[in-house]
Amino acid sequence: MPSITCYLDSRQKCVNDRWTLTLSPTEERLQNRRSGDNFLAVCKVKDFDGAASDVKIEWYRDGKLIPRFGSTMTIERTYSNQLMINRPKISDGGKYTCKTEIGGEQQEVSAEISFVDPPKFLNIQEAQHPEEGTRAEIVCEVEGTDQLEVFWQFNGVTLDETSQRGYEFSENNQVLYIPHFTAKIDDGIYNCNAAQYSSFETLSVNVTGYARPTITVFDVPNGNRGIEGHTIELKCGAVGKPKPTYKWFFEDGEVPIARSDKHNVDEGLLIIESLNSEDAGSYKCIANNTVGSNERSFDLAVFLKPKVELKYEYVAKEGEDVELVCGYHGEGHVTAKFVSGSREFSMRKENEHVKSEENESEQNSEETTTVGSEETTSDEVELKSPEKSEGKSEEREENDETPSHHNHGVEDQDQEEQEESKKWKRFTDDVHSERISVREEENKLILTIKAITLEDAADYTCAVSNDAGTTNKVTHVGIIHPPTLRHYTGPYVRSYNGNTVSIYCDVSAVPSPKWHWYKDGKEVEANGASIQIDTQASSTKLTLENFDGSDNFGTYTCKADNGIGQLEKNIEVIKVVKPPTPVGMDCKKIIYPNYGKCSFESDIYEKEESKPQTMDFLIAKFEEMESDYNWSEAQSVSVPFEEDITIPNLSSNTQYVVKVRAVNEAGNSEYSDEISFETADPWAPQAPARVEMKCSDYCTVSWDTPNDHGSEISKYRVTVQEMKLKSAEDSKEEKEEKEESEENEDETEKTTFETESVTESSNEEISETEAPESSESASTEQQDEVTLENDSAEVLPTDPSTSGERGNNEMVSHGSLVVLEVDATENQLQLTNIKPHSYYKISVAAENSIGLGEPAEIEYQTDVSPTKYDEGIDSTHLAIAICVAVAFLLLLVDLGCYITNRCGLISCICLNICGKNSGAKQRDLESGRGGPESNRLLDSSGTR
Repeated sequence: MPSITCYLDSRQKCVNDRWTLTLSPTEERLQNRRSGDNFLAVCKVKDFDGAASDVKIEWYRDGKLIPRFGSTMTIERTYSNQLMINRPKISDGGKYTCKTEIGGEQQEVSAEISFVDPPKFLNIQEAQHPEEGTRAEIVCEVEGTDQLEVFWQFNGVTLDETSQRGYEFSENNQVLYIPHFTAKIDDGIYNCNAAQYSSFETLSVNVTGYARPTITVFDVPNGNRGIEGHTIELKCGAVGKPKPTYKWFFEDGEVPIARSDKHNVDEGLLIIESLNSEDAGSYKCIANNTVGSNERSFDLAVFLKPKVELKYEYVAKEGEDVELVCGYHGEGHVTAKFVSGSREFSMRKENEHVKSEENESEQNSEETTTVGSEETTSDEVELKSPEKSEGKSEEREENDETPSHHNHGVEDQDQEEQEESKKWKRFTDDVHSERISVREEENKLILTIKAITLEDAADYTCAVSNDAGTTNKVTHVGIIHPPTLRHYTGPYVRSYNGNTVSIYCDVSAVPSPKWHWYKDGKEVEANGASIQIDTQASSTKLTLENFDGSDNFGTYTCKADNGIGQLEKNIEVIKVVKPPTPVGMDCKKIIYPNYGKCSFESDIYEKEESKPQTMDFLIAKFEEMESDYNWSEAQSVSVPFEEDITIPNLSSNTQYVVKVRAVNEAGNSEYSDEISFETADPWAPQAPARVEMKCSDYCTVSWDTPNDHGSEISKYRVTVQEMKLKSAEDSKEEKEEKEESEENEDETEKTTFETESVTESSNEEISETEAPESSESASTEQQDEVTLENDSAEVLPTDPSTSGERGNNEMVSHGSLVVLEVDATENQLQLTNIKPHSYYKISVAAENSIGLGEPAEIEYQTDVSPTKYDEGIDSTHLAIAICVAVAFLLLLVDLGCYITNRCGLISCICLNICGKNSGAKQRDLESGRGGPESNRLLDSSGTR
């Protein structure tokens, strides 16, 4: 109880009889207050009716007046005074006294105030993860006094040791044990409650059960074996909580395998690129999480490609015997063969030989020739021929673009094919004569070439294979021989001041030659600036930088010497000068509708150094020119220099005046004098320069827009003719048609001759020169412009009666000719009636207001494409279908008439042919029940 002292006034009356002094909160609630929480105590006077100003209330601690500001302060109120302690500490506890004075009368009340710290959670773990299946230990460490009480709650229920779950506690309930923790029932929020005096604290702990990783997926190559050069995938998958992480280790390495060009690591997936022998060994996968880890390992073996040993080069004199020895070793079933170009030779076992005899047709289709002794032996030499000529032809067509511009290239390739065929025949003859043979020894394949010739010099590849793949080693067989020229720059090279030019020579020589460059009999030495020499084993290149004052023009000689012989080649570096002004230009020999052709004096550009590269034309229409015409306003055209120069993009039936100058690397000449000529009236269009067909779902034929010859193209005419192999009957019919065609050609030639004679007399300038534009020469011109590409087989004659040939099989027309018209704005047409595995001749011709131009034709063989085929309906089938439909319709009408009115064709047939009455109507008439008219007759007879 607070100590209260009463003082007596002059009348000896106790103040306590008139007013009282109270303190709140009560004394019991002033003990063990929570430190840190703001504190408030109020001292108040009761039962006093006087003025508030007469009341004086003050707080003291240890006899010292507490001020009105600071961490411990007082606040005066009416009839009261408040004691406030901001965030009190334990040291703020002690004896506090409230003293009151009213009218000289005093009263005081004292109380002990104490503060204690609230419970404090230490080493807080708000998330705890016991391992599933174990005795979980959930920790809540609390600091407090001896009055501290700790208890746990889960899902709103207070836990104790009497629970059926079997909870256990230790360390004054600061540790909770959960036997055989199961995430499904035990995961959740556990509240750790700490109570001390008036303080109560709660810590929420999120308890989630974790599980250590267990590897459930471990995929490795079958038999723990990979193949050299291949890629393998190693998969490692584990279950656990939290989600495991993965690391791969190789052998006993402490550093995990990291992502690189060789290894691709993605969590539990390890991809090893391009296996080799160094990748063989032990691989270990470790799956790890915060609970623990789990690992699996396996040993990888790498199945290697064969190892091959072969000399880099064999050099022999012509006529000597040479043995190429290819040593090898490898795992599994190993096969070996030599390959040189398109020739292939290997040993073949007896059972394989028997099998090839049983499949002779298949062997022929692959063009495989087996050559051996006449007697049956266990081993034979297997030789494979070059690629099919047809395949090469297709490749040639893919590389060619326009036959008219690549005739020499086609001829060269034909010549190469002939040479290859000769080489193959010579090669097979050599095998038959046993000049070339192959044999096997232990882990060796030996190719023997007797009396070696220059034609045998080549690269020979030893290819050794097993299940892992093929290893190739190449050796060069060289025949000692003097240098022979393979390529060089050419006899003339054009250059000029300010230009850098390179000249070179390339030879075939064994041994490799020594190279020298000479100019005017003196050896050329490189200076690293204007003269540079780059020499390789079989070639040399001289680079010359030409500038004002340099002496790098002239005749150079490359010399190759290998001790067996020498070779020299002269190359003249010509100093290009400005070309002379064109003179003697003639543009009137032949006139054309929308272009002109001009020629010059034959000797004006004979010198190589002054030869032009292009010709610049200034073109003006005669009708637009005046006496002081300004040529700077004329149309300018630059065209390549040729023997006959074409001026393009002119209008038909127009007079032109042109000036021309020559241009080359050194500059340009002056413009020539004015030259006039005129263009002809429009002609029929040229043939399209390129026609091709491609097939997928359907076949599409496309073509390039041809020269319209001065009249706009109005449409294209596309004809499709199916072809077939010519039979004996076709040959007989063709012979008769040919005889008839020859008679028609004689009459045509006679008519043409008469027409040309008339033309010659009327127009002397074009009497003979216009003949190339006749149908015959135009046909030849169009054939030259046809382009052979991927799907173009060959250029066919434009005469439809002439059959094409494919290989040795002559083709003739089969079925009706399909003619289609295409708008001039289109350059392709989809054909829906093309069948797979068939031959077709496709023709495309352009038409303008003058007439139909010459056609461009190709022959095309379809394979499995097109995959869709729409059979067309010809006119005969259409007429038959219409007739059947009309007959069926008439039959229906007649049947309706017969059923309703007993009339029509069917009724007539029944009455006259079958002898049957036409129905009930006739029977009714005979029986007197024919209708109204019979009834009237009966009535009148009755009346009579």
